[in-house]
Amino acid sequence: MKKLYGLPTVVTLLAALIGVIVYRFSIYDGNSAFVWRVPLDLKIYWLAGGEVAEGADLYDNAYIGDLPFTYPPFSGTLFKWLSPLADDPLILLWQGGTALALFTVIMLVLRERGLKLSPAIWLLGILLVCCTPANEPVHGTLFFGQINIFLMLLVALDILPRKCALPGIGIGLAAGMKLTPAYMGLVLLFQKRWWQAIIAILTFAVTVAIGFVTIPDAADFWTDAIFKSSRVGEHTNPGAQSIRSVMVRAWGIDGGWIWLAAVAVVFVLTCLALRTAMKHRNNSAALALAGISSCLVSPFSWYHHWVWTVPLAVVVMVSVNQALGKRLTGFLGAQFSGLVSVLAMCAVTMPFISAPVWLSAASRSLNHWDLQPWGMLAFTGAGVLYIAFYALWGFIPGTQPAEEAPSPGRHHLPTQPEPATAETAVRPARSFNAEATSRGGHPRTARAISDETAELPAVGPETRAFPAAQDITDIPDTPAYGRHSRPED
Repeated sequence: MKKLYGLPTVVTLLAALIGVIVYRFSIYDGNSAFVWRVPLDLKIYWLAGGEVAEGADLYDNAYIGDLPFTYPPFSGTLFKWLSPLADDPLILLWQGGTALALFTVIMLVLRERGLKLSPAIWLLGILLVCCTPANEPVHGTLFFGQINIFLMLLVALDILPRKCALPGIGIGLAAGMKLTPAYMGLVLLFQKRWWQAIIAILTFAVTVAIGFVTIPDAADFWTDAIFKSSRVGEHTNPGAQSIRSVMVRAWGIDGGWIWLAAVAVVFVLTCLALRTAMKHRNNSAALALAGISSCLVSPFSWYHHWVWTVPLAVVVMVSVNQALGKRLTGFLGAQFSGLVSVLAMCAVTMPFISAPVWLSAASRSLNHWDLQPWGMLAFTGAGVLYIAFYALWGFIPGTQPAEEAPSPGRHHLPTQPEPATAETAVRPARSFNAEATSRGGHPRTARAISDETAELPAVGPETRAFPAAQDITDIPDTPAYGRHSRPED
């Protein structure tokens, strides 16, 4: 079981960061998630659930402004249970559940990375959750009352636990609620969990069948609405952060073979990154990078779909902490490891910083740099770079694990012992990973266990554009509800 080096320093820095976040939100004069009102998308879920409860059609009209219900019929069936709730319990249940789901994902990542869930690690998880409003995708999810984090939890329950993982049901349910998570079945294939992948497909098929039984116009979604990405949003909106949307804004390329080629490149890099993750038994990195990839290759993704950057940040923090902590000795070495690991986590998430915390560095402000298209490429470009780095890192000599540890439930042939060298001859027996002694008193070599070291827009019915702030004057002010950027008639 691993330990987190420099935990006092890590906790102190995160507590200080929370203080900064609270202060920045308190002086921010724009719109933020921390206002007691029913968020836009949650209101649509509630209204759609009411339609389903009354046996009415789900896709025949808009609910707020020109906003239709864009999810598969199975989601409408689930949202039916929200319809009896009044505003206050609805807000409390949804937003509180979102925070709890995010905390669960973070704890699953910490546990999957080998950390014992001691009281100190539980405290660490709480502090990390309190830091997430500084992440634009999380802040956006809270602001709109989105479903993203619940879907990430369902997928994480399939992928992260070494024992008692969901057998593909989580991904199947998530895909039935919002199609994009079906992409995460790719991780099951790289984990060689063939039956779980089949179960995910069957689960998704069950959700489709339930939708047809419970929603009168379910066929309208599968035969018509599913092919109209414009129902979700406009690519010209700076809040759209898929490859296709960025190519439209940066170069005027809307689809075609260039976009398909870019998607193919990202898909290949993702497969190579998953290969690296499997070699290092890093399911958390696989979860995060595949999730980011799903946002990139999707025909349309809002910035708040990128909640996968949170598990990525936790993976980076733990990996840097372990890499340095094993090399730096003593109390000061451990605290330095804790310091650098927190700084590394912050650096990785900097492209996704929320506007209330740092408006000048937020994606909405970068879209207005004079130096373009680099500003508008920063958000999605960071996702591509992270996937590419991890993919290529798996081919760098010296980064490979000494020996692949066996996967749970799989049989592996014993490997040949390494030849003795002068270095191994004098190496002291420090742990079960090094030299051990058999009952007969004869030395034996234990199997090495490898470690991986490697906002919010206030919006109106016609736009989900970011609100004007400070010297940014070309973004239109918006009313209370709405999101899509549609040209005025």
